[in-house]
Amino acid sequence: MFHRKMIFMFGGIVAYYAILYAIAIWRPGEGLSVEQALHVLVEVPGTVLAIYLTMDLVSGERDNDTLEILFSTAVSHYATWAVRIVSISAALFITLMAMSTISYYFFAEFPYLLGGLNACIPAFFMVGATFLFSVLFRSGNAAGMLAVGLLIAILLSTEIFEETSYYLFLKPFDPPSDLDASLWINRVVLNRAGIAILGILFIFLALRRMIEREKLL
Repeated sequence: MFHRKMIFMFGGIVAYYAILYAIAIWRPGEGLSVEQALHVLVEVPGTVLAIYLTMDLVSGERDNDTLEILFSTAVSHYATWAVRIVSISAALFITLMAMSTISYYFFAEFPYLLGGLNACIPAFFMVGATFLFSVLFRSGNAAGMLAVGLLIAILLSTEIFEETSYYLFLKPFDPPSDLDASLWINRVVLNRAGIAILGILFIFLALRRMIEREKLL
């Protein structure tokens, strides 16, 4: 199932970029700024991909009648599921770095390596949130809907939080003009670290919940 999802994922990315590139050609005067390119082409699609890859992680194993087997192995369930989370995170990392590089060459020039790394943080956050939802509600569809709802709520609250240190999509390359550069770097680092820790916390809570495996079967 994961391999099939990867195929659909890459197909979706190609289609998404092709549409945006066609729009950029037809309307050359409406190009994307550095921050817009990173946000529209890498960060938001990255979080959507994170939801897509994670939502069926638990329910897919149950539907394939392999969930009980995973719990009956000699390896701790923490290690078993951690490997799956790491695999998804690694796939997202490679994908987002590639998307950031493509965006640099075809849409807008920005520090694509740092941009790709920056986009990995909100994507990892959504991996953790979606994984937790899938464990709590025992449904891939429910997990996906809740995660998408969370993402939409975050995007709708942009005007409220984008100037604070708590925004998921903090713009690292657009510091406020009245803020010292060193203070801005500290804010970005604390923001990214805090979001990554939240993602880890979500995964930990999901794994703790999995101790009661009867609720998952």
